[in-house]
Amino acid sequence: KELRGFEDCDAPKLFRHLVRGKAAISVHKNEVRVTFPRHAHNPILRAVPWHLLPDQIPGIPSARLKLVFK
Repeated sequence: KELRGFEDCDAPKLFRHLVRGKAAISVHKNEVRVTFPRHAHNPILRAVPWHLLPDQIPGIPSARLKLVFK
């Protein structure tokens, strides 16, 4: 309900547009980097306060998650 432009969407549409999107995943030492390409819905993903969420990956305590938007 709080995603601009997706207020009245159902779960399958949210999944198609936001979760199933393409991204490149690379691993560098203790960092897992997810790089999102330019995409129409990336401004919505960028608006999420990711810095307030934990960056640890469950099951791999020494690895950190880094999200990169092009």
